[in-house]
Amino acid sequence: MTAMAQRDIGAIGENAFLSWCEPEGFRAQKSHVDRLGWDFLLEREPLRSRDRPLDGQNDLPKFLIQVKSTEDERKAPRIKLSALKHLVDADLPAAVVALFFAKGARLPTRGLLVPVDDALITDTLRRVRREEARGNRSIHKTTIPVPLDRAVEIDPTGEGLSRALNAMIGGEVSTYIAEKISHRRTCGFEDKSVVGTFFVPGKEAAKKISHLFLGGPRELHVYDLTIERRRFGIALENDRDHFHRAVLELDAPPLLSSTIELATSEGEWISLEMDVFISPPLQRGVSGPIRFANRFLEFVLDFASKHGGLSFDYSGDRTLPFEEAVNIVEVGSILARPVKTLIIRFMGTKLELPMGPEEGPFAHWQHAAPALRRVVSALGRSHRRFAHQIQLTALYDWIESHTEYLAILSTPGVHMTFPRWSEDVFVEQQEVIFTPFSLVLGEVEYTALIEIPIESLKRTEDEITLVGGQPTVVADVIRAAGADTNDFIESAIEQSKRQRKRFEPALVAGDFENWRTAMLPVCQVA
Repeated sequence: MTAMAQRDIGAIGENAFLSWCEPEGFRAQKSHVDRLGWDFLLEREPLRSRDRPLDGQNDLPKFLIQVKSTEDERKAPRIKLSALKHLVDADLPAAVVALFFAKGARLPTRGLLVPVDDALITDTLRRVRREEARGNRSIHKTTIPVPLDRAVEIDPTGEGLSRALNAMIGGEVSTYIAEKISHRRTCGFEDKSVVGTFFVPGKEAAKKISHLFLGGPRELHVYDLTIERRRFGIALENDRDHFHRAVLELDAPPLLSSTIELATSEGEWISLEMDVFISPPLQRGVSGPIRFANRFLEFVLDFASKHGGLSFDYSGDRTLPFEEAVNIVEVGSILARPVKTLIIRFMGTKLELPMGPEEGPFAHWQHAAPALRRVVSALGRSHRRFAHQIQLTALYDWIESHTEYLAILSTPGVHMTFPRWSEDVFVEQQEVIFTPFSLVLGEVEYTALIEIPIESLKRTEDEITLVGGQPTVVADVIRAAGADTNDFIESAIEQSKRQRKRFEPALVAGDFENWRTAMLPVCQVA
C-alpha cells in the first residue's frame, strides 16, 4: 500500500486564491520564487469612460498579494517579517490574504483580506526597527501572526475580492501610492525623534546656549555634536551622526504673543503685537532672557544682568504693508522724544519701564506720524479692501518733501496769509478757520476737514495774516480717488458750527499749493 504525500496547505491555499481571480475580473501572475514578499500580481482591464478623453484616463490598478493558509482555525497563519516589509516597501497597493481550511478540506471555510494600510505600515516598521535594536537583522527568519484586527471578510468562494481591493485604494491609484510612500517615510518620527548632544566650552556656555532660543537665525559653535534619530523612540548605532566640530543654527519659533506699548509725555502712544521668545532655564535659580520681537522692533529683557535693550530696524530697502510702514514711522517719532516709556503686558502682568533719554534721529517724522495714523484709522473704518504696500525709502522721501503739508493736521502755530478782499471784515468775527486736507493712496483718497483756532490776526493794506492754534480734525472720509467731496466738506463745516453753537458764515481756506495732488507712492499687492 503506497503512503499519501504530505498535504501542502500553502500550495492548496494559493490554488484556491487563484481560482478566485478570474471570476472577480483579475489576471493573476504567479511569483515562481517568492523571495520579495508576494505570491501574485493581480492586474485588471481598466474601465474607460466615453465621456472623457482616453489620454486623461491613466489609472491602471495592480495589486501585490501574499497568500497565507492554515488548518488551525483558532490561530492566524504566520508570515515572515521580511515578507511584510517587502509589501510595505513596494510602491503598489498590497494585501495579505489569509485562508482557513478544515482538516483535509479542499476549499477554504473562511477568507480574510488584510490591507497594507497606514496602521500595518507603522506596526511593521516598528517591529523591524525593534528587531534590529536587539541585534537581529535576519528578519527573514522572524515570523509573526498575520495581523487580523483590521481584516476584511471575503466569501470562501472569492466573491467580494474586487470590492475589497477597490475599497482599500479608496480613489485614484496614484493618490494611494503617494500617501503610502509619504506615510512609510514619516511614520515613527512624530515625537522627539531626533536627539542631539553637544559640548560648549567656557564659563558663558549656558548663556550662549540660551540665546539660541531667542528667535531669528542664530549660530553657536559646538564640539562633539551627536545627532541620533530615534524612530518609534528606538535608537540604532547606524542611525546617528557624529561631528567633532560643528555650527548649530536655530530659528526658534515664538512660544506665545504679547503686547508692548510705547508712550511719551506729549501724549503719543502706540500698541504693537509682539512674538515672545523665552530661553529655557539652563542654570538653577537663574532666569534666561526674554525677547519681544516683530519685523522691525525687538526688546530683550535680561533678568540676570538687570538690563533691557531695544533695537529698531527702519532700513528703507524693504517693501511692507502700508499700515506696518506707518507703525515704523510712529515708533521712530516716539523714540525721537526725550521722555518715553515702554509698557509690557505679558501673561496678565503689566511692566512699565522708563527709557533712556537718548533721542533717535527721527524728529522730522513727528509731524507725519499723527497724520498717517489718521489715514490708517479712516481706511479701517471705511471697510474698503486696501491691500497696498510701500517701499520704506519712498515713504521716508515723501515725508521729507511734505513736512509742512502734514504738519497742518497736528501742529499748532501755522501761519496763513491771504490777500485782502472787499468783504474781509467778517474775518475778525471768526473763532476758527477751516481747511480741507486730501491725500491720494492708489485708487482711494483720504479727505479731512481741519478746524484751526485763530490765535492772532494781523491786517495790512494788502493782506491778512492768521496764526493758528492746535488743529482739530472735524471729520474725515475715504472715497474713490478723484471723487467729489464738496458734500462731505459742507456737512463737516455744519457739524463744527453746531458743536460750537455758531451760525455765521464759516471762514474756509482755499487749497494750498500742491495740496490736492499729494499722493503717497503705494503699490497694490499682486
